[in-house]
Formats: sequence, C-alpha cells, structure tokens
Amino acid sequence: MIRTYLAAAAALLLAACGQSTAPTTEEAPAAPQGLLEQIQAEGPEQQTVLAYQAFTAYQTAHPEAVVPPCTAVRGTDRITVPENVAADSIYAPLHGQVVFTVQCGALISATRMDFNEKWLVSFAPGASEATVQHCQGERGLDLCPRTVPTAAAAPTP
Repeated sequence: MIRTYLAAAAALLLAACGQSTAPTTEEAPAAPQGLLEQIQAEGPEQQTVLAYQAFTAYQTAHPEAVVPPCTAVRGTDRITVPENVAADSIYAPLHGQVVFTVQCGALISATRMDFNEKWLVSFAPGASEATVQHCQGERGLDLCPRTVPTAAAAPTP
C-alpha cells in the first residue's frame, strides 16, 4: 500500500515538473555546421576573432606559405563584397562568401602598414577550412583595399 502511494506521488511530481514517466524519443542530432555557418552565427567581434584563428591555423599548417610569419596582428577587418565587384579584383571570386583581411606587423601606430604582411581570409559555403590569400601585388601594391573595386554600372538606354 505504501508503495502504491509512493508510486502515485512520484507520478504526480513528474507530471508537475512537465515530465512524463513514459520513455521519450531522442531528438536527431543537429547537422554539422561548416565554417561559414559557424562564423555567420557569431557576433561581429567574435567573427574577427574566428577569422584570425582560421588564419593562424592556416599559418601553422602551411608555414612555407606565410612569409614572413605573422607574430602580431595589427588589425582584422570584415570586407563586404558587393554583387557588382570588378571582375579583375582579388575579391571577384569571393562574392557570397564571408571575407576578412588580417594585417600583421609591429603593434606600433607610427609604423606603416606593410602589405607583405596582409592576408585575405575567406569562408566559402560548404568549405571545411578557410581560404587564405596574400594581399601584396607587384611592386608592393595592396590587392586587398578596404573599399572593394566595383564595375561601372551600365548606362540605361
């Protein structure tokens, strides 16, 4: 008799807590997210951190590709690539991706930015890792300006 009262009391407590005594079906695990989805789920400040972390992971995996090695970061900027991006721009194949620049170098404000230490980090849909490109062009030109070059709009007839 006491067991019956205890079982009834337990059932009432579980019901009061919103739980049932019946076994529940397990939820399906969430689909794994790619890097693009992970970075888009973060706030702006965290996105720049993730971009830098992706860059350092690339630098660790490909030390020969990052010369000189990045030992200090001066800045990380998110770049918005518009639909009318210039076809000859480094940004042209990156439309629809999340894109950042990572500027390495001495943390002294009086020191000029060195485009030899500037990198483009992009996150493409479905990619398992970020793509890293060097921003220095011929004769030290910056291939990754903050303002993305755009194609001229076609004149309306």
